[in-house]
Amino acid sequence: MIRHIVMFKLKDFPGESEKITAAQEVIKRLNELPSKIDVIRKYEAGIDIRKLSWSYDIVLIMDFDTMADLEIYTVHPAHQKFIAFNKDYSVEKTCIDYEV
Repeated sequence: MIRHIVMFKLKDFPGESEKITAAQEVIKRLNELPSKIDVIRKYEAGIDIRKLSWSYDIVLIMDFDTMADLEIYTVHPAHQKFIAFNKDYSVEKTCIDYEV
C-alpha cells in the first residue's frame, strides 16, 4: 500500500474568517475526489488547528494499493481539475509518498 500525504499553505487573506472560508472550500473540493477516483482506498483531510508560524493550513492523506494507482490518481481529470482550482488558494505545498 502507498500512502500519499500533501500539505497546503494557503495564500494570505484579509482576515481570519476569509482564510477559514477558503480552507473549507478547499476541503470541500478534496472531499469530492474519493467518489470520483476509484483507486483511492483511504482518504482523510483536515484543517490545521494550532496555527503555528511553520504550520501548513491543510493536510491530505490518501492510500493507494500500488504506485500505478497513485499515478492513475495523479493524471485523473478530477484531480487535475482540483489542481487548477487550488492554484487560486494555495501558495505552497509539500508531499511525501511511502509504503505502509
